[in-house]
Amino acid sequence: MHMSKKWMLALVFIPIMSFAQRNVDAIVDTVESKNGTVLLFRNNTWEYIDNEPVMMSIEEDSTGIFSNQWINDQIFAYRIQRDSIKDTLLVLVDSIHPFHMPICGHLFRGFTYTHKGLDIKLDKGDTVRAAFNGVVRYAKYNRGGFGNLVIIRHYNGLESYYGHNSKLLVRVNQVVKSGDPISLGGSTGRSRGPHCHFELRYKDIPMDALRVIDFDNQKLINSFFPITKKVFYPNDYNVNTVYHKVKNGDTLGHLAKKYHTNVKEICAMNKIKSSTKLRVGSTIRVR
Repeated sequence: MHMSKKWMLALVFIPIMSFAQRNVDAIVDTVESKNGTVLLFRNNTWEYIDNEPVMMSIEEDSTGIFSNQWINDQIFAYRIQRDSIKDTLLVLVDSIHPFHMPICGHLFRGFTYTHKGLDIKLDKGDTVRAAFNGVVRYAKYNRGGFGNLVIIRHYNGLESYYGHNSKLLVRVNQVVKSGDPISLGGSTGRSRGPHCHFELRYKDIPMDALRVIDFDNQKLINSFFPITKKVFYPNDYNVNTVYHKVKNGDTLGHLAKKYHTNVKEICAMNKIKSSTKLRVGSTIRVR
């Protein structure tokens, strides 16, 4: 194993949920076995580190980011309402926490009420990379539509999702750096062609990644980002919101076609069902 990796292990591999005391100075190497990663100690003892709760340095987890709701077998760990999240300021990058585009490709679908991320075109087998430094919380096939999915929790509390991969290159509890390969692109799950479905979430609540990333220039808009209720489902606060006054003969299908959207999106914005009958003279949001 390279010395840089050994140094990283010595720094970060301290269990924070069990609070088991491990003498990191006694670690001399790691070995990959068929049963998982093994730590080797100077006194010729060893132990497995797979399937432990995530392990970070005391400094990195001073706020409890990794010890709180660290769940490896489900995509959503917090299950809280967005209105319960307090305003805070996230530092996205600094001298030791850089940013890297997950994949450089054509953005063909963005964030909406019914689509919580960015769809970025790629070819099957293209390398998908970690956007920020962090630790892999979830890495397996997801039957909910994501296909082969990687979720990375970052040091500021954000989580990034990378879906529809053809192959996963990381495992749960693995420390990754910005730009590290984490998967190969594909079209698994509910997908109509090879692409990376990329999401940013804060405590499970999705936010429009284009409020953080300048996609055209492949960089962050700012090195920090304020978390307020307006960043979640930001269309709720969009100054370009469009409303339609229902006329005789209007249907949801007709309005979806007229305003270049879809019935599912209109229903989500207005909290109605597709079977809802429109009342003449009422106002309905269409964009």
